[in-house]
Amino acid sequence: MIVNKSVQNFKNRLTEIMKGDSVSTFAKKCDMSETVIRDYLSGKTYPSLNRLASISEKCNVSYSWLATGHKLEEIHDTENDNVYSEYIHRIPVYIKQLPTVEEAKTQKYVRGTPPVMNYPVLDGWLSHRGLDPKKLIIYWAKGDLMAPEIKQNNGLIINTDIHEVIDGGVYLLEYEEMTLLRRIRLTLDGWQLLCNNNQCETITVLRTDFKQYKIVGNVVQIIKDLY
Repeated sequence: MIVNKSVQNFKNRLTEIMKGDSVSTFAKKCDMSETVIRDYLSGKTYPSLNRLASISEKCNVSYSWLATGHKLEEIHDTENDNVYSEYIHRIPVYIKQLPTVEEAKTQKYVRGTPPVMNYPVLDGWLSHRGLDPKKLIIYWAKGDLMAPEIKQNNGLIINTDIHEVIDGGVYLLEYEEMTLLRRIRLTLDGWQLLCNNNQCETITVLRTDFKQYKIVGNVVQIIKDLY
């Protein structure tokens, strides 16, 4: 059987905060009966959470110390070595996949998109990749044009901080009212927008037509459900 020594030693902490006061004086200070205080001092009974809070407030001592013998602010970091703590950034969803107010209230799927409007990313991973969290968005993939690499509703973390187009990179693009997810192959004349699906035709974009396409960003991570 595990014995909670912190609880057993409560009477010692109670004696300490009484500072030599009589049981009668201390009981009045805490708005409790002398019998209750005597029971605490003898170890016969222990205070409820409410009474612990009342005593700590009346005596101006730490609630955690009174209950456990430790002050939370004084616990050494080594006691928490097994607790993983790292700042988490929330990556917002691509603006065109945001739900309307009505859709958000009902938590319904939006245009076939899972109702996840942001995605948690660890600060350490961002630092390792050299990415700015303020320049990232999440896009929920549609269709099978990039399968099997990217499938329907896979989450894609997109880096919108684009300085140059990298040959072979996968990019999210906007053309007129359409959103395209394509692999860009650089050519002497411009770009080729490629799919993994052989049934999809390659789109050739000449340099003179670049301004018709807006590059939203490139894919830096694919989030997949395994089952």
